[in-house]
Amino acid sequence: MDRTELNALNALLDRQVAVGQSLLTALEAERGTLTGFDLPALEDSTATKERLVAQFDGLDLERRTRLAKLGYGPARADMAELIRATEDAAYREDARPVGPLATRWRRLVSIAERCRDANERNGLIVSMHRRRVTKTLNLLRTGRPDELVYGKAGYAAGHGARALGRV
Repeated sequence: MDRTELNALNALLDRQVAVGQSLLTALEAERGTLTGFDLPALEDSTATKERLVAQFDGLDLERRTRLAKLGYGPARADMAELIRATEDAAYREDARPVGPLATRWRRLVSIAERCRDANERNGLIVSMHRRRVTKTLNLLRTGRPDELVYGKAGYAAGHGARALGRV
């Protein structure tokens, strides 16, 4: 096993965990701005999140490349196989104690899962806002909040415009 490449992988995992932690913080900040009405703060938090996602993805690509150099694939099972080959032949994801590579890998998996969950929560908030806006537009257009009236061609055929809709 190439010790230099393995040490580089450990250092890379440390960097990826650090970026993942920053990303989680950014997702939490984004959630805060999604519940308020501060558009500049929302734009800033979204830009920060996008920058960190790009960094995280770049580090993940580098991780995959390093794993390939070591003769392993990019999947979670491949990483477990590498850990078994380099640290503990009996390694399992739920086993304790673990070596340095396994410890770093577990931290990365945990932070990635937490980021995924935070991003999904933020997506739900955006979806709720979108539904509220759609209902408001429908109410203004037809007087009925649950009726879809806007499509590719504008408002749906057969719906008479209310006075407010003609303003």
